[in-house]
Amino acid sequence: MQEDLALYKIFHTVAFYKNISHAAESLYISQPAVSKSIKKLETLLDVKLFSRGSKGVTLTAEGKIFYEYIQKAFHIIADGENILTELKSKKQGMITIGVSTVLCKHFLLSHLKPFMKQYPEIKIKIMNNTTFDTLRNIDQGMIDFGIVSRPFNITPYTFVKLADIQDIFVAEKEYLNSLQILAPNDIFSKGIFMLLESDNITRQYVDQFLLENNIFIKPEVEINTMDFLIEFAKIGLGITVAIRNFIEKDLSEGSLIEIPISPPMPTRTVGIIYNKKKTLSIATQTFLSYLQSRVLN
Repeated sequence: MQEDLALYKIFHTVAFYKNISHAAESLYISQPAVSKSIKKLETLLDVKLFSRGSKGVTLTAEGKIFYEYIQKAFHIIADGENILTELKSKKQGMITIGVSTVLCKHFLLSHLKPFMKQYPEIKIKIMNNTTFDTLRNIDQGMIDFGIVSRPFNITPYTFVKLADIQDIFVAEKEYLNSLQILAPNDIFSKGIFMLLESDNITRQYVDQFLLENNIFIKPEVEINTMDFLIEFAKIGLGITVAIRNFIEKDLSEGSLIEIPISPPMPTRTVGIIYNKKKTLSIATQTFLSYLQSRVLN
């Protein structure tokens, strides 16, 4: 194929100049080498491409048709090279990110605007899903990477840590006072609990922690959005689990009270996850490097 491309380039140049001598000068090769290449191409194609005359060469009927296609092909190759140049210079690209509602709102959004300002030509598509849906989308090649709390099994993936998060039990002050808590873990026998649905990775993390510490609760409310649970807790409907990093304003204003438990839940990790067998695009690598530099520095 490489040899054919060289022959096609010589053919295209001769057809453009209509003169073998001028084509040879343009290509920086000898005139006999050009003539030999044209003859070789005609032999390979089993078609006469040029008619020779005293004033130069002209394309045959078949040569004219072939020239049109070769010209289109070289234009397409040039366009491809230009696109690669733009991709390398970050002037073009597409990134598809998978992220949950909570991590999108409280973690990703603050980093998107400055990135888009710095790289306005790179387009970003966000797929809002649970962590497990994000992992499935990675497996199916539907997204470039996900931003997730670290899953239990990361064997098929590359996971890059960005930050630690802390899950805590919270409730509204008056509701908490009504429970008359005397010991840290009294809440588990006295409180009404509102948790995420059982197929949510945060819920599974909480369930695992409770099981390991022989704590058993039956939630009265189960929904799939942490933000709703936080709002329910703020109006005194019960106790929920929230991520401290994302409700610092509510805690400082007193609309939610952190409930100490023994032992406290360990911190979790939020990070970037992608298929370890996949080569990331230049645009994706640019975003990941940008995100790491903002979060870790």
